[in-house]
Amino acid sequence: MKFNSNVITNNKFIFIYLVFILLFVLFSFNNENYTYFKNELVLVSILTVVSCILIYYSFKKKLDLHKIAFLIVLIFGVLLIVLAPPMGFPDEGTHFTRAELITEGQLYPEATEKGYYVNDYYFALNTVYDGLTFLDVDSFYSSIGDSKDYWPVTTQTPFYSYLLSALGILFTKVLDFPIIFALWVSRLFNLLFYAVVFFYLIKVTNDNFKVPLLMLGTIPLLMAQICSVSYDSFILTLSMVVITYLVKMYNEGLKNSYLAIFFISCLLISLIKPPYILLGLTIFIIPRKILIKNRKQVYAIIASLIVLFLAVILSYGGLINNIFTSQAVNVVQTTSNVSLQGQLNSVLANPLICIDLLVYIVKSVPNLFITELTFFHYGGFKGTKFLTILYFLFFFAVSIFYCNKVNLSKIKRIFLAIIFLVVYVGFYAIQYLQWTPVGLNVVLGVQARYFLPIILLIPLIVNLKENKLKIKDLDSWIITLIIVFLSGLLILTISHYY
Repeated sequence: MKFNSNVITNNKFIFIYLVFILLFVLFSFNNENYTYFKNELVLVSILTVVSCILIYYSFKKKLDLHKIAFLIVLIFGVLLIVLAPPMGFPDEGTHFTRAELITEGQLYPEATEKGYYVNDYYFALNTVYDGLTFLDVDSFYSSIGDSKDYWPVTTQTPFYSYLLSALGILFTKVLDFPIIFALWVSRLFNLLFYAVVFFYLIKVTNDNFKVPLLMLGTIPLLMAQICSVSYDSFILTLSMVVITYLVKMYNEGLKNSYLAIFFISCLLISLIKPPYILLGLTIFIIPRKILIKNRKQVYAIIASLIVLFLAVILSYGGLINNIFTSQAVNVVQTTSNVSLQGQLNSVLANPLICIDLLVYIVKSVPNLFITELTFFHYGGFKGTKFLTILYFLFFFAVSIFYCNKVNLSKIKRIFLAIIFLVVYVGFYAIQYLQWTPVGLNVVLGVQARYFLPIILLIPLIVNLKENKLKIKDLDSWIITLIIVFLSGLLILTISHYY
């Protein structure tokens, strides 16, 4: 996709970027934040210069959109990897433990009464709640040792979701890098995987879906998660594959290769988090005339869905589970009075509590889908209302007025909305049964990052039939604002931790 030669005949996009950055700085900083003014000034200056260069070259040099996407993800991702505090992403210490165990040959974590016996060099990095960064602690630059200790918790999810993180840690060990690099490089390997896949997806998707896909793939919370050691990076990478090939099949028709990529991606992420299995059902938005012409592919779709559902069901029944993870692993509970059977008995004894839970789920919508999409909630830190509201308006404006090239019927939009709601409620049900103390009328542990794969469906559900945004250089405006909001994400980090 080429940009018009007069996209930047002047520096208006850079000027707009600078205006937004000034506003973000004014809204993010206060008297308390200026303790280390020099650090903040240097970091914000570097961010601003790099972003302006990216904007200038993206338009002035007429780069193809997939190249722009790669640069945006890589540049902001690397900055995020370094500036995000050690173990700052949700449960990152838990995920790092799993990746570290894999480097030692343990595909299946072995639990003990004390926890998981693991190399303890990275324990010192668990300082996010102390507000410490790579600038503050000399021990972060010590050599990786071979001493061991116990870490209280890790995950039971399939080992393949941690292979890239583990390779990053192993790479660091082989080259004898300092401790902090084990975290940085493991994050970097996840980022590179996403950046390369995203580059390919933007390149092969239909021209009319490239810019919407770029917006979806650079949601600030999504960008944060793909820069972490978490298996969320793997899930989100394949979720982008799912949405891309869903749109390709809608526009281009069914192909065996498309179906294989779509369903394999659904399977791999569903074995990690079962509610994502419903993404496989989105295949039925494909126009009826395409399905009728390709009866063999329809049979393949039905067979693939049966295999997908059986695989996920059996994986939690013990058969496939033995291939991907170990039944012996019991994650140490950090919340008391948690019992699946006890919670079920409590609900049966007091069914009216379901009304309280439903009200709680509805009230959680603004927090999950507005507030938390513009920051990654490390160390309990949350973003500013100014940035939150602006991004919300931007995301839904593009979704409603621009993403109209996949123009679904009302019935199919309702179908996708039902899938969205079932996954949404499903995560609450799982967290209530497995993580919330018995008898509470609220649900603990639900985070916005769980819903990113279904948030990708929003433009398909809410878009208008016609493009109502009659704005000159609209694609360039959208790309500039993507860079603006990713810069805002980093400014939140700088203002809070530096």
